[in-house]
Amino acid sequence: MTDTALTLSPEAVATLRGNPGFHAAMRQAANSAVELYRGDRFLNALMSDRARLVFTHAALYLHYGGSQSAERGLTVGAMKDLCVELGLCSRGRCEAMLALMRAAGLFVAVPSPDRRRRPLEPTEKLFALHRERWETQFDAMRDVVPAAASYRAALGDPGFVRAFIVALGWRFVAGLRLLGQSPGIELFAERNAGMIILFALALAGPEQGPFPPHTPVPLSINALATKFSVSRKHVLTLLRDAETNDLLVRGGAAGNEVTLLPRCRDAFEMFFVTLFLYLAQAAEEALATGSRTAAPAKSA
Repeated sequence: MTDTALTLSPEAVATLRGNPGFHAAMRQAANSAVELYRGDRFLNALMSDRARLVFTHAALYLHYGGSQSAERGLTVGAMKDLCVELGLCSRGRCEAMLALMRAAGLFVAVPSPDRRRRPLEPTEKLFALHRERWETQFDAMRDVVPAAASYRAALGDPGFVRAFIVALGWRFVAGLRLLGQSPGIELFAERNAGMIILFALALAGPEQGPFPPHTPVPLSINALATKFSVSRKHVLTLLRDAETNDLLVRGGAAGNEVTLLPRCRDAFEMFFVTLFLYLAQAAEEALATGSRTAAPAKSA
């Protein structure tokens, strides 16, 4: 594990962005994200979508012993410590999230001889949600990262899944961020359904044109609010803030069109460049561990 795994080489970025299939890969990845999106008003009240995704990744990372914390494994205490370390949420909010996710069947409590420890275990339901997301991402990457086909096939191997989760996790803990190369669109990422709304707007453009589109696309605030389980005010505030930050501009006779500006389109591309290369790095590392000869993890 080296610092080079936390950076993107300019050559790799240029090669991926210059690949003739890159825009189609972005479109497929964005479309899959929209189709898989599951809004939850109760969870939205505690954390943004991005934070919830990081939260569950962090839990899986702890489950596989990725933390150097004195309290090894996935416990309520270790999860609180990691959330504070990462600046993800407070200890109290972490406990509330775990309670809601246990109620949703994503984690279960496991017995411990030490009453001071409160160990948890991720369920197959949580693993299935992540595998589904990884499958769609690897499918989208296949034409621009040919090895993605082997990554997808390896998701059936519990040893690969374990090594892949650890490889993703240590990078995040060490400081790698998907939005680090995408200044501007963190405004979307920090709002509930923000990135999904951005993807939906981009997908509203013509299928045969560039992606994300350069021309105006239709906008319905009511439709976005209903589809992604947020309020009209939430969508309207997001769009106004994005307009103030030169990410988009609203137009049309009744304000029913949106144009994504160059700053937004560039950050959009860099988000997917970072995502694809990040996933490929972690998957290659997982394959290199010889995971297929490792003992299967019982939960994956």
